[in-house]
Amino acid sequence: MTNRLSLKTKLSLLLYSVIGYLLLPVILLYLARRMLKSKDYRQGFWQRLGFIRGNFNGCIHIHCASLGEVNAAKNLIEQLINTYPKHTIVITNSTPTGAAQVEHLFGSKVTQLMAPIDVWGASRRFSKKLSPSLSVFTEVEIWPNWLLSLNKQNTTLVMVNARLSEKSFKRYQSLAALFNPVIGCFSWIGCQSDQIASRYSCLSANKVSVTGNLKFDLQINPDIAAKVSQLTQLVTATRPIWVGASVHPGEYEQVINAHLKIVKQKPDALLVLVPRHPEQFNKVAEYLTGQNIQFVSRTKQTEISSTHSVWLVDTLGELMSFYALAEIAFVGGSLVDRGGHNPLEPAALAKPVVMGPYQVNCLDICQALQDKRALATIDNANELAEVILRLWSDPNLYQQAAVAASEVVMINQGATLKTLSAIKKIQPALF
Repeated sequence: MTNRLSLKTKLSLLLYSVIGYLLLPVILLYLARRMLKSKDYRQGFWQRLGFIRGNFNGCIHIHCASLGEVNAAKNLIEQLINTYPKHTIVITNSTPTGAAQVEHLFGSKVTQLMAPIDVWGASRRFSKKLSPSLSVFTEVEIWPNWLLSLNKQNTTLVMVNARLSEKSFKRYQSLAALFNPVIGCFSWIGCQSDQIASRYSCLSANKVSVTGNLKFDLQINPDIAAKVSQLTQLVTATRPIWVGASVHPGEYEQVINAHLKIVKQKPDALLVLVPRHPEQFNKVAEYLTGQNIQFVSRTKQTEISSTHSVWLVDTLGELMSFYALAEIAFVGGSLVDRGGHNPLEPAALAKPVVMGPYQVNCLDICQALQDKRALATIDNANELAEVILRLWSDPNLYQQAAVAASEVVMINQGATLKTLSAIKKIQPALF
């Protein structure tokens, strides 16, 4: 592939690589700061520079950047594990939360590695050592050096659950000399919608299909009822409960502000607050203390009395249980410009969903839920409080939203089967 690159593409790739190396000290400084704040970022540091141990030649490789991508690809990964137990399966992640979720979901069934920084040396070292027969990239992970390095190893590259916003599409179009050949490395791209498929086709993709969204294929753990029962026993009285999930700095303050407005009308309301990243746990606790808000941290495993207004979830892997416990879910990353996190988990549990205006990461999902009035979009803390109170005060409105949320999830399932079938056709020798 590399030998067939045009001169313009080679020059674009050279410029991209030079910029990458110039930014490398900044990237390393950022990682160093994160490592000082959170030990999780120390995991796999050398892997990020392309130094990995072990022999993975011919493995099946899946790249899931963060927590959301891991959850979306969960069923697909399980299918690959169960169907092809003799293949080594390697999952790469860009974030510690993604890595932790891989460990939580799959344990020793897979090998977890941190993805390389996309500079030429790190990507080349990583790709040569990994040398997979198949690499599956999820959603919108287009890293020129890494993909070209894998392509040079004769790896079959596919992208699944692909999404591409209008903004990203225009950016890739403006840098077509660099990104069109890189996107052309993929043998097949499975897209979430017709519109996304059209965008990739315009960027010189080889083969594009519409498979739907893997996130709709989520399965509810049968143990969740028992977990909810355990959580319920910690709440000393029957109370209206809502959850502020995956909230970011600048967002959790707004959610807490909305709750303060809610308790003026519903004094017994309980907010379950779930920060997106572990390094924010202490900061959120300090903020609650500074606001003189009575709260309990989940790690204390103590009862939630009538004096406690907030339950701060400072643990990982329990969000689905808290979604099931709560009556209404606010899904974060949407009141601040983070693109919005996945609203399908509470929807699958038949919970009305509320989100802010930033929904680009899951725009089609949000639109489908909103069309059925299962999701309400708000712009600020005042509107968030108003929607929560309205749902609690109108049982019919609440029931309609809850039923609609569950129906949207059910009627859109099937992407995992379509994706696995397409992968088998792309590389039948593997199977």
